Parts: sequence; C-alpha cells; structure tokens
Amino acid sequence: MDNDMKNIDSLTDAAAADRVMADDGAPKPENAVPVKGYLNEDFRMFHNTDTLGTDVGVHFHTFYKVTFVKYGKGSYMIDGRLYDIEPCDIILVGMNVPHQPSFEAGELYDRYTLYISEGLLERFDMQGFHICDLFSSERGNVIRPEGKDTEHFVNMMDRIEKETRSSSYASSLAARIGVIAFLIEAGRCREDSSLTVPLHLPEDDKMLNILRYLNDNLGNDISTGNIADHFSLGSEELKQSFKDAFGCPLQDYITNRRLTRAKEMILKGTGPAEACYACGYKSYQDFANEYRNKYGVPPKKATDETPANGPLSDFLPE
Repeated sequence: MDNDMKNIDSLTDAAAADRVMADDGAPKPENAVPVKGYLNEDFRMFHNTDTLGTDVGVHFHTFYKVTFVKYGKGSYMIDGRLYDIEPCDIILVGMNVPHQPSFEAGELYDRYTLYISEGLLERFDMQGFHICDLFSSERGNVIRPEGKDTEHFVNMMDRIEKETRSSSYASSLAARIGVIAFLIEAGRCREDSSLTVPLHLPEDDKMLNILRYLNDNLGNDISTGNIADHFSLGSEELKQSFKDAFGCPLQDYITNRRLTRAKEMILKGTGPAEACYACGYKSYQDFANEYRNKYGVPPKKATDETPANGPLSDFLPE
C-alpha cells in the first residue's frame, strides 16, 4: 500500500480524504470554485466512522461514487434531487453529477465509500449491458435493501476492504471483482421498484429547483436574467441566494457544468463545434478559450488525462 493511501486511511471522514487528494495548499480567491479530488487508480475505498457530520458544499467528481451507509441518518442531494437517507442505503452518484451529503454533527455516521473509475466499469461492458447505466438518475440514485440483503451488502463491503489491505495472491484482482459484484447486486435490488428510495423535495425549496432547472437546460439560453424571470426573482437576489446556498457564483456553476458536459461529448466522439453549441455556447471562440483555461488544451485535443495546468480536474464548490 503506498504512502498516499496510508495517509488517506488515517482520516476521519471521506470529505477530508477529498481534501488530501485535492488541496494544493495555495490560498484561494474569495470567489474561486474549490476543487475536488481526482482518481488515478481503478478505484479507492474508504471506511469511516465518526460523529463530525458533513461540512461540504455541492460538488462533483470525474469518477463514479458509491456510498453504503452502515449506520446514520441524513439527506443527500443528487443532481437537484433530495433523498432522505437511512442505515443500509446504497447511494449511487454518477460521474460529473452535482451532489451534496448532509449529516448532522454529533450523530454517528458509519459508511463505506467507493470512488470508481470509468475505465474499470468499461472493462466489464458487454453487448446490451453497460454497468455505468446503474448510476443514471432517471431510476433514482438511492437503493434501500431489505432483510437479509442488508447483511449481504455489509459482508461484500467488508470483503472488498479486506482485499484492498491484503498482500495475498490476486488480492488486487479480487478487490476489483468485489466492486463489480457489489454493483451487480445493487442493480438487482433496484429492479424491485419498492427498494428504490423516493424523492424528498419540499415544494418551497426554490434553490434546489433552480439547481435542477440549470442542469436540465444547459443547452438553452440560461442567462441570469432569464433564470431570475423564470423563478420570479430579481437578478441580484438570485445571484446572492445561489452563492449563499451552494458556495459559488451562479455563472461559475453554469460554465463548469457546460464545459464538463462538452468534454464528455467530445471524448465520446462528438465534434468540438457540435459539443460547443449543444452545451449552450453561442460563440465557438468563447467556448474554446474557456475550455483551454479549464483543461489546459484546446477542445480538438481533448483528453481524459489530468489537465496540463495541474492535477485537479472537474470541480464545483465544496
């Protein structure tokens, strides 16, 4: 096990693990969008138990994330949708999907967290079957197993953790197979709609509705004025309320989401110009300049590797 992994294993919460992976120690401007961690391995696993609560803003990762709540109650916002979380829930967060956990300080929170690379999932793709589809928000992001299945999932996570710490024959392979097996079992649970946790979205939670509206309309004209009119707010009120709720300026959020979506499209074969206009840009030059500023390369040289200007990839506010 390398020194970086040992250091991360000593942390008390997964949010702190993100900070070890992401924080370069440099002072950040007041309006800078804080970064999240990156992943160079097939997967990473954390098992954390504490009463610290969660103090993290809306953010996303350039990998897939699974959280299995062994004990604790709270809520999870995923892609503008809010879920109540209970013990033994399985939380599935897709790559580049905004999310925010909320667990109160002083309450015990015991959870396993898996960060999983796209490459690992793609290696198990078969004709007509893509395991990454499990993370789609369309069928819900939280699964709640029942009865003996809960103990089964605990045992599977324990086995993955054991293999990641083992130096036995083929332990690395066994850990990866364990991750895929866990996802397959979670997918089978979700086939039973009664095991999918329903949304909890207060009708008066305007900021969550705004966040969901933005995510659904990135390809359209979503200027500050248009958004403000849609939600019957003043432009300045909207900008201040958004920053208070999510920790970053509204326009920074829109820009990061558009660039991330454009990069995904380009890496899957869409031409840079087509991706530019599909993601709401009206000028290719503006798109190209912002893309280069974010990723260190022009859109025509898009890569899924770490950007040239540093090891910190896609981010949203913490």
